[in-house]
Amino acid sequence: MIKFLVMDVDGTLTDGRIYMGQNGESVKAFNVKDGAGIVLILPKHGIIPVIITARESKILKNRCQELNITEFHQGSKDKLETLNTILSKYGAGLDTVAYAGDDLPDIPCMEAVKKAGGVVVCPSDAIPEIKAIADYISGFKAGDGAIRDCINYLIQKDSSCFKDRIDEVIEWIQAEGYKTGANLPAGCTYSIQEYMTKAEEECILESHRNHIDIQYMIKGNELFKTYTNECLISSGEYNEEKDVEFWNDGIISSQSILVPGSIIIVSNNTPHKGAILFYKEEMVKKVVCKLEV
Repeated sequence: MIKFLVMDVDGTLTDGRIYMGQNGESVKAFNVKDGAGIVLILPKHGIIPVIITARESKILKNRCQELNITEFHQGSKDKLETLNTILSKYGAGLDTVAYAGDDLPDIPCMEAVKKAGGVVVCPSDAIPEIKAIADYISGFKAGDGAIRDCINYLIQKDSSCFKDRIDEVIEWIQAEGYKTGANLPAGCTYSIQEYMTKAEEECILESHRNHIDIQYMIKGNELFKTYTNECLISSGEYNEEKDVEFWNDGIISSQSILVPGSIIIVSNNTPHKGAILFYKEEMVKKVVCKLEV
């Protein structure tokens, strides 16, 4: 599971050009799409952005503050040593790292990350030695959206990794494992919930950052809606202990009628609202499995 996106700067986040004035470096160009990916996508998937660069730049410092990047390390003489120091602070290993680089100074980190089982990515204009190591080569050049493209790749890669685990949970449900709790798949918890359905305006819109919901209807009927992440306004702070965040109404993405035997899968960071009455109020009984991501 990737928990860190570690990025070089010149030639990765920027196009590699350095504009020098009489008083030193004067201009750096950053791509807005890269920034949006760092600010809007990574936090929703629990991925911490990290900057490690050999150079020092006030412009870069300002950009990191703008993007809320707190793991920001300039003037690194040994990038791998810096990376290991950061990971030790979190009690994490190199296998939790995705590393984005473009040139020779990045090779020690990329080789170490890949050997440990992490992921290495690069822009389309990285040097051949980097491309030979990379798990993914973006179709975009550095400073032209390569980091955003790599972020999309990482999210999709992580999502596809859960298919087998989701299938395992579904098989457990269909075998009625919830009746005894025996042989519960690893990384999964479950509860059996009973409640009355109610008017939609009384139901709660919520999402989970670190779990996939797999719900199975035993008895009753309910309307279940999922929402896009656009135009959402939080109605309270994220509760880390319960892994839940509440929202005011947003834009509906899909709706389903759940009947006995129905199974619905709700990805992490997907706002959803259940318990909505379907024609009439009624008692519902369901199994709710939470698969850790």
